[in-house]
Amino acid sequence: MILFLYNLLIFLMIPVLIIRILFQSFNDRDYRSNFLNRFGIYGSKTSNSVWFHAVSLGEVISSARIVNQILESHDVVLSVSTPTGLREANKIFGSRLKVVYAPWDFILFSSGFFRSFNPKALILFETEIWPSMISIAHSKNIPIILSNARMSEKSYKNYKKLSSLSKKIISKISIIYTQSKSHASRFEKLGAPVEKIECVGSVKFDIDSSSREGSSNNSKPFILAASTHPGEDEIIIDAYKNILEDNQEIGLVIAPRHPERAYAIKKLLDKTNLNGRILQEIPKDIANESIEIINGTGMLRELYTKAQFAFIGGSLFQSNGGHNIIEPAFERCPFIVGPYMYNFQDILKLFTNEDACIQIDKNLDVLSAFKDLLNNNTLRENMSSRAFKICIENKGSTKKQCSGIIEMINKKEVTS
Repeated sequence: MILFLYNLLIFLMIPVLIIRILFQSFNDRDYRSNFLNRFGIYGSKTSNSVWFHAVSLGEVISSARIVNQILESHDVVLSVSTPTGLREANKIFGSRLKVVYAPWDFILFSSGFFRSFNPKALILFETEIWPSMISIAHSKNIPIILSNARMSEKSYKNYKKLSSLSKKIISKISIIYTQSKSHASRFEKLGAPVEKIECVGSVKFDIDSSSREGSSNNSKPFILAASTHPGEDEIIIDAYKNILEDNQEIGLVIAPRHPERAYAIKKLLDKTNLNGRILQEIPKDIANESIEIINGTGMLRELYTKAQFAFIGGSLFQSNGGHNIIEPAFERCPFIVGPYMYNFQDILKLFTNEDACIQIDKNLDVLSAFKDLLNNNTLRENMSSRAFKICIENKGSTKKQCSGIIEMINKKEVTS
């Protein structure tokens, strides 16, 4: 009955979902591409593939190592929910797998995906707990894996409000690989059997660091504002204007979380009489003549190797919950985060416990943190060294998860 009511709610929301997609397509026309995928309608069909769902850009990048290892022995259909995720997936994997938009989680739409691709396993990355999708896979006796799972305190409270549905759905998942013990505890409280939970750490630590380049001879030092959201750009720009009063030799590079916002940020700069330049690739003379705004994806790691330090966006306002802090740590780039990092709470704790980053309490502290890092080379060096050490000590989750995932898929194939 509870699943029926959930699907009724999704059905009633379909007009809203359609309108939302249309509005989003004004900024990014790729929201309209392959629109029928949202209804579970796909032009081509395959069979016996692994269905891997990674909702957006960050999840696509973070899950790439797991997907690559699965591809060594199994075909994969990768579903996403956003154009940035779809474009990045195509960039990373090319023709080695099929990338599609995931269907909205209405029972008929999700059934359409299963009819088109007949997957032999379903892997959901991080927090993608979709009742209809999971229920259909469970009814077909398909292994369901929640990979790199996290359950923030905020998400836990929301799921707890629908405890009868949450318990019913979570109990159907075959295995949950959590990032930390606190995440594991929340899944257990929501109804996941303890024997189905394994705490294995985060795959985001399983990346290779680049050699830190620093600013090239053709560019001046710069501050990087990474993965920013609306409202944060204004705060960063105001702090930077204040910095310029005493230091004309420092540049600013803004890489918004959603690249299509680059033009809106350029308009902000125009209003403040600051010169801004929109870039789709990183030039040698970056930050030399204007504030740079990145209109593209896949450039953050290189920017981290060049920046004096970085502010990690999505953390100044409660609605976002933070973004990946492991990449700057691996690239030995000192970083600042805001007060709202609930999506990375346990990971952040590893860094704050060792004074390996700066977490500010309020928006007004952005300027103070900028000045502290600009004026203290030793602070920057010590922070980056401690952060890098934490990353090295926490590697290994990808291997643990892939071993279990492939073993489960192979076991299912043998018994089928």
